[in-house]
Amino acid sequence: MIAYDKLFAGYEQTRLKTSGSLDVLSMIRAPKSDVGAGSAITYLVSQSDTVAASLGRSKNGYKTWFTLVAFDEHTMTARRKYFYMVDEMAGSAASQPIRLLTGPERGLRFDCQMVMQTEVLAQPYATEQARQIAILKQVAENLRRDVDELTGRAGAPSQGNQVVTISAMVVNQVFETVLLELSKSSVPAQELTDGYQFNHINFDKGRIRLTLQDDIATVKIGLGLFRHDFELAKAATATERERSPREWFYFIAARSDSI
Repeated sequence: MIAYDKLFAGYEQTRLKTSGSLDVLSMIRAPKSDVGAGSAITYLVSQSDTVAASLGRSKNGYKTWFTLVAFDEHTMTARRKYFYMVDEMAGSAASQPIRLLTGPERGLRFDCQMVMQTEVLAQPYATEQARQIAILKQVAENLRRDVDELTGRAGAPSQGNQVVTISAMVVNQVFETVLLELSKSSVPAQELTDGYQFNHINFDKGRIRLTLQDDIATVKIGLGLFRHDFELAKAATATERERSPREWFYFIAARSDSI
């Protein structure tokens, strides 16, 4: 038994510009007591000079997740962090009886936060949308570089590293889809800040959000069932959130989800 919030804990506890490599390694590797005997395995996948990651997979194989952190090569403090999770049974009939006839709905979530390169932020942009596009391109490039640094290009990668590589490819395909749509239309900058919706070939629909605070960019992606996270966040009051069926689903999942 393990809740989604426990999978996310290592990512959430890592502080950019502050958390050192030794602290991060202990935070992203979930102790066995948190995982539960025989229910799931979380282990240190790999560690290069400046990147470390942990990966887990549920016993039934329906859930896979990883946390990856890249460090400043001089200070060895966290510079970029990523969390990825895919759940093939996120909306199972057991947790959502209404889906008995339609089957389970898959879900994928991806979170990342990073200190942006000065040259990207310092550039003059004609519009706020152009600035957002440049930031998303850099986020995607940083993800590719960090995964390459972790997995290496020579020799056969380990099974765990293959999972990270494939998962990162899925996320980068999302970036490519969104960037293509943004380049063809004048999407208001606020729409990307609130959560821009797009179609996805495997998960039907998804949402992506980009925010920037000082020099730190935060990106959140939800595909399939997890795109509804954005809708819940827009609920104006606690009462409205309590009335949401999706809120009830996540309340149950966070406390009793069996991995």
